[in-house]
Amino acid sequence: MGHLKNERGFTLVELMLSTLLMSILFLTVWDIFSQCSIFWRRAGDKVDLYDSLRISLDRMCREIICAKNISTFSDVNSLTFVNADGDTIRYYCNLNELLRREKGVSSPLASDIVNVSFTYTTNAGLVIDQTNIAGQKLLPNWTDSISLLTISLTARKQGVPVGPVVLTQKVRLRALP
Repeated sequence: MGHLKNERGFTLVELMLSTLLMSILFLTVWDIFSQCSIFWRRAGDKVDLYDSLRISLDRMCREIICAKNISTFSDVNSLTFVNADGDTIRYYCNLNELLRREKGVSSPLASDIVNVSFTYTTNAGLVIDQTNIAGQKLLPNWTDSISLLTISLTARKQGVPVGPVVLTQKVRLRALP
């Protein structure tokens, strides 16, 4: 057999070195893809939370604007009022769900809710919140002079390392006397 002088091939060292470089390149691309996938999933979870809160808050605000009166059973963690049809409605948070109760039946508006809070502002500008609601509730008709309601919803997806999403909306009560 004759040995050809101009014919060249890959040596074992060259083959191992090119395999090593391709492996490093593949692992780097795979790591970038994994990080982008994690970022995409977290951003999607946050957008889902935000959308759920926005839809729930919009529904609450549309109904509260037309409220006939706010019940004295309301506090900073729940809101009870009579709607335009004369039905008593209650919004509250229970077991990480925002619930709407009407005619004795509770229906969920949003899930993964950490907190719901209501802050009341009277015609005179007095802000009734967590710090002073106990004193206000001693008055028999403390809700009669409320003209502005601030609703704050806080949500956090369970088991996902995404920070909480907080949405706040102010509602001017038009239909109240």
